[in-house]
Amino acid sequence: MKDVKHKVIYVGKAKNLKNRVRSYFQKRTDDRLYTDYLVRRIADIDFVLTATEKEALILENNLIKQFKPKFNVNLRDDKAFICIKLEVQKEFPYPKVVRQVEDDNSLYFGPYASARAVRETLRYLNETFPIRKCRDSAFKNRVKPCLYYQMQKCLGPCCGLVDKSTYQGMIDQVILVLKGKQGDLVDVLRKRMYEESGAMRYEKAAKIRDRIRAIEETVEKQRIRAMTFTDRDVFGYYMVGTEVYIEVMFIRSGNMEDVASYHFSTHHTAIEEMFRSFLNQFYSQTRFIPSEVIIPVESADARLLEEWLGERKGKKVEVISPQRGEKARLIEMAQKNAENAYLVSHVREEGHSRTLQTLKDILKLRQIPERIVCFDISNISGKQAVGAMVTFEHGEPNKSGYKRFKIKTVGQADDYAMMHEVLKRRFIRAVEEGDLPNLVIMDGGKGQLGVAVKVFEELAVGDVDVIALAKGRTESAVTGEKIGEQVFKPQQAEPIVLLPYSPELLFLDKIRDEAHRFAVTYHRKLRDREYRQSPLDNIPGIGMVRKKALMKCFGSIEGIRSAGVKQLMEIGKLPEKLAQEVADAFNKSPA
Repeated sequence: MKDVKHKVIYVGKAKNLKNRVRSYFQKRTDDRLYTDYLVRRIADIDFVLTATEKEALILENNLIKQFKPKFNVNLRDDKAFICIKLEVQKEFPYPKVVRQVEDDNSLYFGPYASARAVRETLRYLNETFPIRKCRDSAFKNRVKPCLYYQMQKCLGPCCGLVDKSTYQGMIDQVILVLKGKQGDLVDVLRKRMYEESGAMRYEKAAKIRDRIRAIEETVEKQRIRAMTFTDRDVFGYYMVGTEVYIEVMFIRSGNMEDVASYHFSTHHTAIEEMFRSFLNQFYSQTRFIPSEVIIPVESADARLLEEWLGERKGKKVEVISPQRGEKARLIEMAQKNAENAYLVSHVREEGHSRTLQTLKDILKLRQIPERIVCFDISNISGKQAVGAMVTFEHGEPNKSGYKRFKIKTVGQADDYAMMHEVLKRRFIRAVEEGDLPNLVIMDGGKGQLGVAVKVFEELAVGDVDVIALAKGRTESAVTGEKIGEQVFKPQQAEPIVLLPYSPELLFLDKIRDEAHRFAVTYHRKLRDREYRQSPLDNIPGIGMVRKKALMKCFGSIEGIRSAGVKQLMEIGKLPEKLAQEVADAFNKSPA
């Protein structure tokens, strides 16, 4: 369904399109008020015929993702689906975190609802199993084993210190853990421990014993255990007006592994319709399919979902809406968590609103700072200088509004000039796009504030408040008395001093610290990239193979630098012309 501007405002499917479309224009006795609101905006209707209802379900999901219609439930938070990926098709795979699942014959485990859960899982795997830790780029270029090998936390596949079959055996154990089959793994390891002990290889037996203990301790820490060992996703919801909070409990092998929360606005007043759309989109975005999907409402697409998910999983999947028993109690738990998610969000939003209103009053701002941006500069003596901008909306960071700037016009250590460049580049575009914030925060004192005021005057930026936040300092070395954070405003000689530990100060500090973190991270990335560059990279004829061979022969860049043409030819096996070019690159004359 499209509006007068040909924008898609609703996508739906049905076995009988004629009856489905006609139902929107008939007089209704139900409470679906959003339908009247939708119908008033329909100017045109397009349709697509599919061979099966399952194809229609998949197409509906794809079109909702593509057009993001106003009157559909839009599950836009793709980043909530975090998986652990094992590229088993490669010779020496290692677990890595990914947000996109691809059809590349790799194994995917998850989804995990939070980065914290993934970090804990990876930390446990890396501590328990001596698998490789380095990324592919470092793995290919490594000449000597890393520190993890010296600590006996890696088998050293980068330098050929372990054969493929031995390493694959370790990966098979990792897969058992990621599948939640720690019990099977413990049985295998215990058998191996007895074999090593019987062969009087006591050191290896002791390592296996320690691994068994680590696995058993982790299993004991599981929070909730269900009656069976079935993989389940349990859904609950809480609805307030047009706001919907959905909670998903991921149960793997009978253990509660993680919980995910989703919050969105909907025009649907019928919870069955809303939940149908949510489930269809939810399972179109992640590969892992449990054996059971437990939902709090009956879904008209339940049997269709079972067929679709069963084909993707390769075995039977049940979509259940229980009324009593253990599964109904799981629903109650998910419903309670959804209600709690609403209460927590409501309290947080109220707190943000109070803080923003208080900031407006204390700082005498022209408007409530619902959209705040903060700028920071990072450099070392003017080298690899960068600027960063972070955006906070309604008290929360908005990562899509973060910007990074590589300084182009300033070559020396001049923070004011760098900030002038960054502000001008950003606000020229902001003025053109009408994308101005309510408040701009500068990390620094009067000097940085003066730069911002100058840029705003040059670009005729008005109705935007700007402040500079200077860190507190010790006033007296004897008494240790401290001056709190100081807030400088244009055309105001004395700074405003906020009370230590006040919500307003903590909020401003949080924004300033986030800008600093974002700037420093970008600066370090550019600096590390510069440091990793080698004179060898710019010499024609020196590829990765020869570079690795030279490093192996001479031990380091300094070893190559100190070698003459003769040594490069004899030890490094380079042709005379190429050896001369390498020596010239390091400002060396023939030996």
